[in-house]
Amino acid sequence: MKISAIICAAGDGKRLNSTSPTPKQYLSVNEKTIIEYSIDKFLDIEVVDSIVIAINPNHTAYIQNIIEKDAYKDKVAVVHGSNTRLKSVMKGLEYLSTSKVTHVFIHDAARPNFLPTLPNNLVKAAEGYDGSIPILEASSTIKQIKNNKLKTLDRSTIIESQTPQFFEFMAIYNAYRNLAKFTTSFDRVTDDAQVAELAGLSVNTFKDSKKNYKITLCDDLDRFKMESENMFSSRVGIGFDVHKFEEGDNLRIFGIDIPFNKKLVGHSDADVGLHAITDAIYGSIGSEDIGSHFNPADDKWRGVDSKKFLDHSLMKLKEFGGKILNIDLVVIAEEPNINAYREAIKGNLSDLLKIDVSNIGLKATTTEKLGFTGRKEGIAVQTIVNVSVKK
Repeated sequence: MKISAIICAAGDGKRLNSTSPTPKQYLSVNEKTIIEYSIDKFLDIEVVDSIVIAINPNHTAYIQNIIEKDAYKDKVAVVHGSNTRLKSVMKGLEYLSTSKVTHVFIHDAARPNFLPTLPNNLVKAAEGYDGSIPILEASSTIKQIKNNKLKTLDRSTIIESQTPQFFEFMAIYNAYRNLAKFTTSFDRVTDDAQVAELAGLSVNTFKDSKKNYKITLCDDLDRFKMESENMFSSRVGIGFDVHKFEEGDNLRIFGIDIPFNKKLVGHSDADVGLHAITDAIYGSIGSEDIGSHFNPADDKWRGVDSKKFLDHSLMKLKEFGGKILNIDLVVIAEEPNINAYREAIKGNLSDLLKIDVSNIGLKATTTEKLGFTGRKEGIAVQTIVNVSVKK
């Protein structure tokens, strides 16, 4: 199963009546644009391979600043949408049609608050169907007004559909391509499930949360601002590690190899940089240090790639509901010249930690020839990591 996500972001958000000229999907809430909340949630899901964003061509400058982030490169593509949602979705589907995508999520950028568990739940709900959608059952009395007369409807038969919606790719793609055969009232087709419905596709439902509301009016935006600000707390972790030198021809630090006439000594691959980062991440969630999780007396860890330890700390952080905001590193050594490899190190850490290079600080210093580092006996690394954690 190869899954992509289409995010519809071509609207101008006129109903918001905002005083800002910025389209609502690019408004910043808690130091993050509204559309990025959806992008990040999809990228955090292992089953999603890529994201396609259908934008208004006039919004290129807004989206360019977002997709240039290292965390999004090679994962997020942009297509020009159209003046209707239906046409924008079709643009996204056409873009994906040349790939080997088997299934697709279709989502509105104005719904940034869906639960991270929702996409996986939709995948499960779609088993045996052409697709699945999140729904809410009606909780209020539902009335219809026609010719100035009220009629109360049976709310037990009424549901509200939301996004993201999940479909077998060719089924929904063909349904869109043949939509003109099923209806001429395109303005009355308001979501992808309706396209599927008109094409006779089988669609299952999954009961979702009321938190997955759409930002349409200013009240919705105010609600999201309040909830997002109260959603996270900040925590800090500190890591420190030391490894000594021995004769060698290569030094491994921060996951990259540096040609050198010495190497670091340790029970694993002795990557002093990744060890310090790993301990800092553990510390940010109140967990024990790296030695408690990976006993150095256990031979199975001898020579192992320290990325394994780092990945474990990142998994623990994710389970804790946390995410790295930024990290600051200090390498203490007389040699080698770490600054010569600064960009390579930051690029590799960006890939490992899934954060932008702009959120990685890296400094190298000496101890003015004092102590064991001054005597060129080894390297020390100190790390501070700042994480946000869901309350």
